[in-house]
Amino acid sequence: MINAKDMTDRSSTNSNFAARLNPNAEQLRHGDLLYTIHELSRLISTHFDKVMEPHNLTRAQWWAIMHIMLNEGQSQSDLARVMQMGRSAAGKLLDRLEAKGWIERRPDEGDQRLLRVFLLEGVAPVFDAIVSGGPPLFETLLDGLSEEEERAILSGLGKIRANAERAAGVNGRASWL
Repeated sequence: MINAKDMTDRSSTNSNFAARLNPNAEQLRHGDLLYTIHELSRLISTHFDKVMEPHNLTRAQWWAIMHIMLNEGQSQSDLARVMQMGRSAAGKLLDRLEAKGWIERRPDEGDQRLLRVFLLEGVAPVFDAIVSGGPPLFETLLDGLSEEEERAILSGLGKIRANAERAAGVNGRASWL
């Protein structure tokens, strides 16, 4: 049970941390922008999950399929890195996709220990579901934005993304999703 003294001590500690941070207006604006981008990403994913629920498609599955589409033929390890997953977790996810007939892993021609990941024709209905889920998502989430506003936001986000990729040592299409 928390008593009044604990509340006072915590409040005092929190004030000390806030005073230490002492962000200026520019830091607050930058922080708000990046936090908003992060939260928006989470909200978009949550909304898209609801759209995909009737198709029994999980976030991890559609996320992996999109990464495989953009990086088809990459090794399982490279896909794990691109998807920011551990190799074991990525392997289990790929096992599930393979069991559904959506992907296959083929040994590398030069190194039989290395598995390369490819989409199979069985994944076509998944793409149909993703594509059909797009327009309602766009309509809902982009409501009230003009084409000019959309282009300006996309341009700004493109710059932020290029900076983030440069800072992370990542380049190009491998990090598209």
